[in-house]
Amino acid sequence: MNNPILGNLNAHQMMPGNIGQIKQMMQMVRSAGNPGAMVQNMAQNNPQMKQAMDFIKQNGNDPKKAFYALAQQKGVDPDEILRTLQG
Repeated sequence: MNNPILGNLNAHQMMPGNIGQIKQMMQMVRSAGNPGAMVQNMAQNNPQMKQAMDFIKQNGNDPKKAFYALAQQKGVDPDEILRTLQG
């Protein structure tokens, strides 16, 4: 089943190099009436989102902790990513 939220996005478009796509997704989640349910629906329909949700669960259900752990694994400065997304 195609995920109506993510449309035709593929793996290479979700890389940090495409901050615009990530910002757009963040805005959609923020504007949803029930962001938690929306994220759960996305996880059910998108293997990449499910993988991300599983990683968050492995980090004590703390998205911030999971984000910093993944950034450290990849050798990326998480604060730089956050500044880019906020800009």
